[in-house]
Amino acid sequence: MKIIGLTGGIASGKTEVANIFKRYGIEVIHTDEIGHNYLSHPEMKEKIIDIYGKDILTNGQIDRNKLGKIVFSNNEEKKRINTLIHPLVIADIINRIQQAQEKGHEIVIIESALIAEDEDRLPHWLNGLILVVCPEEIRIQRLVNSRGLSYEEARLRIQSQRKPEEKSTIAQWVINNVGDLKTLEEQTKKIIEEIRNVV
Repeated sequence: MKIIGLTGGIASGKTEVANIFKRYGIEVIHTDEIGHNYLSHPEMKEKIIDIYGKDILTNGQIDRNKLGKIVFSNNEEKKRINTLIHPLVIADIINRIQQAQEKGHEIVIIESALIAEDEDRLPHWLNGLILVVCPEEIRIQRLVNSRGLSYEEARLRIQSQRKPEEKSTIAQWVINNVGDLKTLEEQTKKIIEEIRNVV
């Protein structure tokens, strides 16, 4: 089985790329989705309330926007939340990879903004890395339009992550997402063929 990472900064278009992989019958594991699910687990919820108080809640649930404002403007808080959630997410990913293998999938894509976020080498458990890049101004506008963030909030979220271009030295494939969806699909399709034939 080939396990390929898919990374890129927030609003770069990596989820759209992941959706293209799915359309071609390739298994995709969305780590953000897994992390968000754990926020609603009672034990995790209690831990987060212990740290930030009940102001972090909306209608009795962790409010991701409120939490986002805290963690994306303070690197220490971001590390604290990641330390809580990451072990659970990693265990979940391992489980999903095993399930995909049992179902006979030959390729699994792990979509995560955090791949190579703190180091300049490919994690040993990956067979390759796809990096999606997109100019910062376009990404800011996407966040403003799709998530209702202010310009400054969008900029802070982007700057809380490592510059995606810095990961290009360890990526086997780089997708420049500056065109339309058709162009994005063409780039992705080419990578699918290479993964099937080369990696």
